[in-house]
Amino acid sequence: MHQHSADCHHLHTIATHTIDPQAKQTQLAIALLLIGGFAIAELIVGLTSDSLALIAEAGHMAADSVALLLALLATRLAQRPKQSLLSDSLTDIVATPLAPQPVAAWETWAALLNGLGLVVIALWIGWEALQRLQTPPETIASLPMLLTAGIGLAVNSANIALLHRGSDHDLNLRGAFLHVLADAISCIGVILAAIAVATLHWLWADGAISLFVAGIILFGAVPLVVQSFKRLARERAKE
Repeated sequence: MHQHSADCHHLHTIATHTIDPQAKQTQLAIALLLIGGFAIAELIVGLTSDSLALIAEAGHMAADSVALLLALLATRLAQRPKQSLLSDSLTDIVATPLAPQPVAAWETWAALLNGLGLVVIALWIGWEALQRLQTPPETIASLPMLLTAGIGLAVNSANIALLHRGSDHDLNLRGAFLHVLADAISCIGVILAAIAVATLHWLWADGAISLFVAGIILFGAVPLVVQSFKRLARERAKE
């Protein structure tokens, strides 16, 4: 009786935490359009204002657009019939014990690539920030920098609200959620840097904030990479 009760509770938990695939695709598509569109605006303003923090944030959002596209494709591929998706040989591979659950296999790999992408982004931003700290620019247009970062924060806040639902129980959505969360943190950093440049004339703040944001991104990416590797290892152990 006790075992039956535990099994029922387990099944109820899974059912409760199951996320509708179509709803997930809609979440990812909206976030992709918002981030991808605004990344272009950030890049243009970053180049004209000579703000490394804003340029880095634009690159961050562009890379996140690729990551969100990857997550969206993984979700769509996981839901399509294998007969229409793969050749006979690949279908046999997917049906092996290496990937007993196609949805989990596709989405775990997408989450892993998302995490690795964040690590690369963090290292690039950190390197550029160190270079900027050594040779700060002579001038930075702080007002366009501030306004653009403020709009970016609003865009990312909308995406955070959109992707938060289900991110605790879906590794793929969690990867996408961490991307937009890191974007929001980056925007806050750019806002602080713009205020420091405008009020205190601390031109080095642009590079300092960029370096801090790189650390925040790395801190969020490492657990995602580790968790994805662990899940893949568990799948291999089932062979």
